[in-house]
Amino acid sequence: MPRPFTLFPAALLSALAQSAMPASAAAGEAQPERALVWVADDGTRVRREDVGLPLSRGEGNALFRPGEPLRLGALRAEVVAFQVIVEAGAEPVRGVTVELSGLAPAAGVGAPPEALAAAQQQAPGAAPADAISIARFVEHYVEIRQRSRNDQRPLESLGWSPAARPPDDRHLGFLPDALIPVELAPPWAPYPLEVGSRETRAIWVDLHVPEGAAPGLHEGKVVVRSASHGELASLDLRLDVAPATLPYGPVDFIAFYEIDRVAERIGDGPAVEQQLWQLLHEHHVDGFASVRSPAEVERLRPAIDGSLYTKERGYSGPGQGVPPAAVALGAYGGFGDPKEETLRRVEAVADSLPPAVDDVMLYAVDEQCESPRGPGWRRLVRGSRLSSRILVGHSCGEVHPLQQDVDLVLTPANRFDSAWARAAREAGKRLWVYNGALPRTGTFMIDAPLTGLMADGWIAATHEVGRWFLWETAFWHDGNRGGKGPVDPFTVAENFHNRDGDACLGDGMLLYPGTQRGRFASRSVGFAGVLPSMRLKSLRRGIQDAGYIALARSASPGAADAIVKAVIPAALDEALDTSPAAWSSEGAAFFEGRAALRALIPAGASLDAAGVRRALSEAAAARRALVPLARPKGAGDEPPAEASGQAAPGPLRRWGATGLLLAVLGLGAAALALAVALHRRRRRPGRGADRR
Repeated sequence: MPRPFTLFPAALLSALAQSAMPASAAAGEAQPERALVWVADDGTRVRREDVGLPLSRGEGNALFRPGEPLRLGALRAEVVAFQVIVEAGAEPVRGVTVELSGLAPAAGVGAPPEALAAAQQQAPGAAPADAISIARFVEHYVEIRQRSRNDQRPLESLGWSPAARPPDDRHLGFLPDALIPVELAPPWAPYPLEVGSRETRAIWVDLHVPEGAAPGLHEGKVVVRSASHGELASLDLRLDVAPATLPYGPVDFIAFYEIDRVAERIGDGPAVEQQLWQLLHEHHVDGFASVRSPAEVERLRPAIDGSLYTKERGYSGPGQGVPPAAVALGAYGGFGDPKEETLRRVEAVADSLPPAVDDVMLYAVDEQCESPRGPGWRRLVRGSRLSSRILVGHSCGEVHPLQQDVDLVLTPANRFDSAWARAAREAGKRLWVYNGALPRTGTFMIDAPLTGLMADGWIAATHEVGRWFLWETAFWHDGNRGGKGPVDPFTVAENFHNRDGDACLGDGMLLYPGTQRGRFASRSVGFAGVLPSMRLKSLRRGIQDAGYIALARSASPGAADAIVKAVIPAALDEALDTSPAAWSSEGAAFFEGRAALRALIPAGASLDAAGVRRALSEAAAARRALVPLARPKGAGDEPPAEASGQAAPGPLRRWGATGLLLAVLGLGAAALALAVALHRRRRRPGRGADRR
């Protein structure tokens, strides 16, 4: 019997309960003797050796059931994604292709007559502006033999507390992460795919639903063929486009990069830099420009004023013409000590910035709470004619924001304290978060579930974190003090070391080089730009989900709040170091929660930026009433031990047990009880000034 797409509470409860069981629980129980094709959602990572998973039989799989159509839902202006997994039996499968027919409005129920007429009148081979576009990527695997860790404390890392450490049985082996467009696939990550005996290979599929797409049911096919075994599968694909529009960038994620390092690896600096900005923008993430001269502003002007994200500049993704929200003046202390002559340079840069930029941040110093630079720059800027334009900020998580003499405090996301944040904002200070670690937030690391970065979007939507800063995106050079030098990220996942004994896999590396020069040239794709990762796609999914939350809550606040609480039982200072992360490590719970939110969104719904901010501010206020903090808080709390100088428990030891949560979900006029099962996961702190 076909499954209805609309989610009911029992379905969400089932998804949460099933996702508590690892996807590998039955791996190896039913290894296929023949080739098998199945489909996974975009929150699931399938290793090369993962044959015979329950997911391949449709167990715990929100998207795929053998013999049934694939059913996806989307809003206009949304990108939805899935993975086509090809699994070999005893014999290798050679020359595998995955083809998708163009998704067209279905005949019959759900297809407006005008949409059908437009589709029928479309000239053969033409691609209308409102057509759903399809992008396919080869998933490239990297072998993980050692986990992210600290040399002295191997169960903890910069990505998680010991209690929140993702299990080895899902994160050792050959993990996919880099995504290479099928048109660019090199011999070492070939397309058509070559699937070894009792191995898997996968194609990632993005479906971009434009803002002008016809609402209703769109139908297509996923056809998988091989040179060695002929046709392997023909799967019906049904995409239900709702008559509502997803807001672009509902929550603010900003991502740093070093253009000199990127150009050193790839070459062709200006063109590569523009492509990098466009790729991030396509994923609802702003590049975080670090500018130190008017000439650098001019180089980046199209990226900063939004003109780079237009059809005239070859951009066809979401957020057409939307400029980034923030720009850094001299990131990580690039302007040095505060001096009058340096202030003149700062003013010249700020003068040259487009007025559309909301926040101009002078990044005084990084993770040195006692440094005089931040206060010194603040005093100097207060006397400037641009004092109302420039925010002086620094990163510091150990001291109460009210005790920091700067305009803007960046605090590690896993040290976020809601009482501190509210006190700072009430005093007129700005507060952002950066990075993060399990179990309080997701983590950058490759050796962690994809759902962590997905969860970050939900967390940002329902907590007052301000902007969310990502410290790096192209950290292929391991240039820290204590670093080990450049790596080929297609063969080595361990890209980050410091003199504190931390080793990380994929930290600061959401992008991959399309071209590699010098000693890594043999692993070059030959593309003058950067390539996405599965982790970047997961972050995009979570950010888009924040738009779902805003739209759903504008119509049905109580029901939307209950769904969010079910999917994210605890995050930030609602969680403790001593427990795993509270959200599921499997994509099904997020898939079903998203469907539940979508069912609440009325036809014709859309929100401008102000409407999104208002809806999410109300969501954060409601969250405070629904979900208790991990320790009692209140107005006038004394600063924690870190701020008072007392011995602190350490950033890895604050994760607490997350209990069973009950939520009431009202759908329509009926009140439906929503019980939520326990989930496990993990968290941890920032990089540290000498970790870069």
